[in-house]
Amino acid sequence: MGSDTTTLAHALSSIRVVDLTHYIAGPYCTKLLADYGAEVIKIERPEDGDGARALPPFFGDQPGRERSGLFFFLNTNKQSITLNLKTPRGRDILLQLVARADVVVDNFRPGVMARLGLAREELERVNPRVVSVSITNFGTSGPYRDYQLTDSVAYALGGWMYPMGELDRPPVQPGGAFGQYIAGLYAAIGALQAVRMRNATGEAQSVEVSIQEALIATTLYDFVAFSYAGFVRKRSGRQFHLGFPNLVTLPCADGYVGIHAGLPHQLHALLELVGRADLAAEPRYRTLAGLGAHAQELHEALLPWVRQRGKWEIYHAAQARGIPVAPIPSPAEVVEWVHLKERQAFVEVAHPGGGTVKIPGPPFRESGQPPWPLRRAPRLGEHTEEILCGQLGYSTAEVHALRAEGVL
Repeated sequence: MGSDTTTLAHALSSIRVVDLTHYIAGPYCTKLLADYGAEVIKIERPEDGDGARALPPFFGDQPGRERSGLFFFLNTNKQSITLNLKTPRGRDILLQLVARADVVVDNFRPGVMARLGLAREELERVNPRVVSVSITNFGTSGPYRDYQLTDSVAYALGGWMYPMGELDRPPVQPGGAFGQYIAGLYAAIGALQAVRMRNATGEAQSVEVSIQEALIATTLYDFVAFSYAGFVRKRSGRQFHLGFPNLVTLPCADGYVGIHAGLPHQLHALLELVGRADLAAEPRYRTLAGLGAHAQELHEALLPWVRQRGKWEIYHAAQARGIPVAPIPSPAEVVEWVHLKERQAFVEVAHPGGGTVKIPGPPFRESGQPPWPLRRAPRLGEHTEEILCGQLGYSTAEVHALRAEGVL
């Protein structure tokens, strides 16, 4: 195991991880492990490192290898070493690290690990108890395993885009790289399950996660609705798929609010709040079908009251009556929201470029424990000499020679 301590400082302090990941999905998996105490050694290419280092946003809006906010968030609590895996010496050093590890995580394309001489069988040869985790676009098998994937492709083939947007316009893509984060989360869960199984059986385990399938697993409603009833959800813009004002977005005095009052009694309470109890009493608004058939009329009944009030005023007034209405705040408002401040949901971490950065803290909390501390993401190769000398027994002179040879 990665630690011989009897009293663990963090939940995963006994686990050592070799991290061969880059960009988002893989680094988010290993970030979750690192943020809860696992020792994660991140392997990066010499010279440029993880490609996420070149992606915005940048600290102070100034591009730089050590200034990427994306990399900074995804690599907290990790150590970084540079290693050229295309050289025999680089491969040998990697296998020395694997021999001491519990988990190896990669998100290379299918076949890359084998071409590097790091196929699962080779990892198990040097460590018969190792857990190997692979994150790929479409899985490691199947006719499309080698196809390219972007966020747009993942959303389209994961079933997310078809029902998104206006009915008379093309489908639209949700924002962000949600599929990659979900795949990273599933990979972290799979890694822990595999470690548990390995501890029980003593045998090596492997975990495979497809980004496309990770998104499919979160689109349960659409696939189950089709399987059970042949129902295909149509695009309905700001409204829920049944056509009534559940998830409808309306403009207010200082932005927008989301009306989530989908059940009849919730919508009736909302109509009473806005002074339209007359509509709440109408028989045609007592069923979901009736609500759907008169959605536009209901929107128009809500708008005069909503437009005269701010989003937070609307939010508090509705929530006080048990009505699920939400303000739609900007990122700045979310970070400064008093509720999240009290819960310490955002954590300040010192940035190597100077100053501090607020980033979301670890998403899980243990009963009676303070929020987990976060260490900043490592500089490229920051821990190379420390790990090679301290863990693998190399001398400083040997490390310098390996660096001169282009291995590090």
